[in-house]
Amino acid sequence: MRTFTKPVNVQAIARVHDLCCGCGVCAAICPVNCIEMRFDKNLQYKPFVDCEVCSNCGLCVNVCIENQETNVCAERTFMKTHSNSTENRFLGAFLNCYVGHITRIEDRLASASGGLLTAILEELLTRHLIDAVVVVGESSYERTGKFFEATIVENGEGVNLNRGSKYYPIEYSQVLKEIESKKSRRYAIVALPCTTLAIRKAQLNKKLQNVLYVLSLSCGHGVSAAYTEFLLKSNDINPYSVTKISYRDKTKISKANDYNFVAEYKTAKGTKIKRLGFVSSDVGKIWCNYLFTPTKCFFCKDFAGELSDASFADAWLPEYTQDVNGTSLLIVRNAEIDSLLKEMVDQDKLNLSSITPEKIMKAQMGALQFKKELIKGRVRFYKLFHQAFPDCGINWRNVSLLAAIRKNWRTILNAHLSRWLYRKRLLNLIRRLNNLCF
Repeated sequence: MRTFTKPVNVQAIARVHDLCCGCGVCAAICPVNCIEMRFDKNLQYKPFVDCEVCSNCGLCVNVCIENQETNVCAERTFMKTHSNSTENRFLGAFLNCYVGHITRIEDRLASASGGLLTAILEELLTRHLIDAVVVVGESSYERTGKFFEATIVENGEGVNLNRGSKYYPIEYSQVLKEIESKKSRRYAIVALPCTTLAIRKAQLNKKLQNVLYVLSLSCGHGVSAAYTEFLLKSNDINPYSVTKISYRDKTKISKANDYNFVAEYKTAKGTKIKRLGFVSSDVGKIWCNYLFTPTKCFFCKDFAGELSDASFADAWLPEYTQDVNGTSLLIVRNAEIDSLLKEMVDQDKLNLSSITPEKIMKAQMGALQFKKELIKGRVRFYKLFHQAFPDCGINWRNVSLLAAIRKNWRTILNAHLSRWLYRKRLLNLIRRLNNLCF
């Protein structure tokens, strides 16, 4: 276990083993505003600390997800208030598991999957259980150098405008600073499992107490901003010309898991649209080959957002992938959310049925194996070169080095090599690497 001491800050931690997830929670709660989140050379968010301003208070270290000494357990978060929770090794603690979709077909088609997350956020706002929601919204690439950023919306229209998955790095420092400054307002946040953990740690430090609900998207791994920029540049699209990007377009698809990446962009001849299928193009190949994957993703064991109030995943089972409209899996840990769902079903807003955790695990077994089992080999492999590398809260000692190398070398190599090639602007070699590995 890595030991942290005061004057160590998150910038130092991020550089030790490149294990920063780039969430920005540290920057949000810094009392002297000495931390700024910026893209590094690999187009991943990292904290940059003004050490002359830093007061060495240690708050940033306390909320850092790499600090195992301040970890948060599900029992402390949920099971004391919801005593009938069930514990699952792969999914964490939960009250109930569901499969289904929003009833309105137009909203279902506009969502990445079954639209359950959008429906719940709308309902929380409509019932005045919260005042605003943090979602991922569009950003001006010309102004900010990024396509998406965290944003706060206050009504259902804003939620619907920003629905859909964005496979893009997001940091939350600015929106969380606003939340912390407006303590009388109540918020829900949509976040990945890593950010969810950092938010829970901040709440233990008496910060972000007005965040009432954290709703998590399940996550097999993330990608840097280079993923999106490579898809554009390799198709001769200037990122500055792009007016809209969608990662989960359902136009003319044959299966729910063969969605489209769509870029709308301006040319001298007018606006054009480029549509790339997940299975038939580099979109899916890059994802499955772990190109542009941040190092931290190889050492995260949380697929389901185990500290969230509810988490959402795709129903990748044969009986659901045939329905191109989309179907969602839902793991509920908060009794208030569970009651809300049942009322929405009674009002014909949702089409939901119970599903066993085993079925959810089957639907997402590839990602779960990567997060829960193969991680042991990756830690074993990294320990070979860095004895001080963190244990990541798992037992890696019984894994043979040969098995660790055999099962993990390609994914780790792809991630590091793709970053280097992109920095060197060798796009053709990235494509060759992608085709060789698939």
